[in-house]
Amino acid sequence: MLEYVYIFYMGFNFASVASFFGADNTRTAIRDGVIGVDIGSSAIKIVQLQDVKGVPTLKTYGELQLGPYEGVDIGRSTHLPTQKSIEALVDILREAGATGKDAAFALSYSSSFMGTILVPTLDPAQVPSMIPVEARKYVPTSLTRVTLDWIILGVHEKEKVMSVLLSAIYNDSMSRYETIMKGGGLSVLASEIEIFSSIRSIVSPEDELVAVLDLGASSTRLFIVEKGVVKKTHSIPLSGVELTRALETALTIEFEKAEELKRAVGLVGKVEDPRIQKALVSGIERGLREVHTVISRFSETEKVTIQKVILSGGGSLLKGIAPYVGDMFSLPVDIADPFRKVAYPVFLEDTLKDAGPSFAVAVGVALRAFQNVNQ
Repeated sequence: MLEYVYIFYMGFNFASVASFFGADNTRTAIRDGVIGVDIGSSAIKIVQLQDVKGVPTLKTYGELQLGPYEGVDIGRSTHLPTQKSIEALVDILREAGATGKDAAFALSYSSSFMGTILVPTLDPAQVPSMIPVEARKYVPTSLTRVTLDWIILGVHEKEKVMSVLLSAIYNDSMSRYETIMKGGGLSVLASEIEIFSSIRSIVSPEDELVAVLDLGASSTRLFIVEKGVVKKTHSIPLSGVELTRALETALTIEFEKAEELKRAVGLVGKVEDPRIQKALVSGIERGLREVHTVISRFSETEKVTIQKVILSGGGSLLKGIAPYVGDMFSLPVDIADPFRKVAYPVFLEDTLKDAGPSFAVAVGVALRAFQNVNQ
């Protein structure tokens, strides 16, 4: 299995450049740092942060493609058994040179239910007792199978209801992630749904109302965020895998070759065969039109204006995707830059900016662990 780790691993160890930050190892509680773990459908990413004079500082990071662990092409979605996931985690921790044992992990969006519900009360003190009753109307499974959490979003005086963001995390998924972390020799400090990790790492205080578009290997998720709080979520079947399959079908080529073409050409590269970009544009346009409709309806219903769109996830690295989204939505578009929330050597700025969109979740959940340790 190591042959795949060496080919597809991406990482950097900062032990040799600690002098950039005047490293201080006197705070033994976090001497080895904290590790954020993001287990996606096609890859696993880790980010290790260390405390350097109170500043979260990047020590190492790494990404490992999971396809080879299931015997499928790189870029395909996987459904690894727990033991294989542990093997992948151990491999990436070793190859990235991660030294810490304290970690936090991000739960996939598919491991939970999330939505905005209305609770018939104007008294915040009554919400905890009413949530289980109201949740039964929305959560598509028995409440014995999930753990509930919620955030009060606002009060509607006229209707005498409170707007609440409800999260229901499947207990089986939580147990599986905890088993993987333990198998990798990690002690769990915190966990959260990946949405909140992304928001922590890529949304800035000056972002009043933004739409975060997470373009993943298996699906695309839209989060409308107001001052750091999720106001709306939506998922569509647009995915990196489906785009590759579209190329595979249009050109009658193998998946691996289609994946290479997608990454090399994107929406802007010069190609002799017009079917390449036609297939990509066709797949992207269908999904983005649905997203555009959701954003437009939210803006009209809430009587608000979206400030900009932030693209994250591996799909945001597709060449030409940012201007394409900007033209379709008539909004400014930023590419996620999660590493700006941590310190790192200046000479790595370009590298980390390019890699950033894929590491939004890992950086965000690592920051969650960092904050927990420093409380």
